[in-house]
Amino acid sequence: MRADLSYGNTRLRARRGELLRDADYERLLGEDVDGLLGALEDTPYAPDVAAARGDDGLRRLHQAIGTHLSRSLEEMRSFYTDRARRLVDVLLSHFDLHNVLAVLRAKAGTQGPADDALIRVGWLVEPLAGETLGQNELAGAVDLLARSTPDREQAGALRAAFGEYEVTEDLAALERAVVTDHLARTVAGLRAAGPDAATLLWFERRAIDERNLLVVLRLRDALASGAETEPPPSATRLPGGSIPLAVFERALEAPTPAAVVGGLAEAGWQPPLQRWAASGDLTALERDLERRCIADAAALFVTGDPLAIDVPVAFTAAKQTEARNLRLLGEASVRGIDAESVRRELLWPEARP
Repeated sequence: MRADLSYGNTRLRARRGELLRDADYERLLGEDVDGLLGALEDTPYAPDVAAARGDDGLRRLHQAIGTHLSRSLEEMRSFYTDRARRLVDVLLSHFDLHNVLAVLRAKAGTQGPADDALIRVGWLVEPLAGETLGQNELAGAVDLLARSTPDREQAGALRAAFGEYEVTEDLAALERAVVTDHLARTVAGLRAAGPDAATLLWFERRAIDERNLLVVLRLRDALASGAETEPPPSATRLPGGSIPLAVFERALEAPTPAAVVGGLAEAGWQPPLQRWAASGDLTALERDLERRCIADAAALFVTGDPLAIDVPVAFTAAKQTEARNLRLLGEASVRGIDAESVRRELLWPEARP
């Protein structure tokens, strides 16, 4: 029997009409922060703008965007029960992972306060989020996370990874262990869930493939610059994707960027890889892959199965697109970036079906 997502999907399709459109972003281009906040008061963001506090307009904008994204995703979750709810929880578990990593980085001192970085959906919300961020040191935050997560396997993996960190002080290895555990268990669970989880599994494996691609290309750059020939631990490729790891090993050894592109011809990355081969810009490639993935997910409103997890996937991607675009507009207005440069970086929701 299939998971019953019909009620929730109907609610989400109704909310599709509330999403920001291309014309909305055209109107917002060139607005200052106060103008952006004022414009959002005439949209579903209105209560979130009203709730944002502080004298700094950009900080208020970021607060409103984050609150709206969290509220929208939690409301989406409330539309589903039983097996359908479990599928939606797997979809949203990426935000749990994002939040755990944000806490680890903040408490290890590699980024500023994580409060604005957290996406308050899932189990790491208030008051737990504030209590975790209030810990004096990383060890206390990890202990509280491990005691609080509803996923006992995640707790065990987090404690084991932190034990290694206490010896090595390698934050990258700690993060990698947490991510690897999350992805391995997610892929295994989605495979076991059968056809209901097919779309989620496809996107999960795609994310692993793209992560492996970027790791290999960064390693190629490092080796070309005269770095040690022994791959560093951070270069570890993740299993579970759809592309065999041997393909990435061949890409690592390919003599030229053109040979890399040719060796990955069947992977569906040809346009962004060809741009990378011409420019050598890995940051642009990473951004290109991210944009394509979000666009493909949001397109499921039209191309996906209306009775399947495709609709929550599309809605989640659409809300992430809004958050990304609005943050970009706010940052650009403060930094004085010209409208045409911003236009090129926006994700336009109507640019594809």
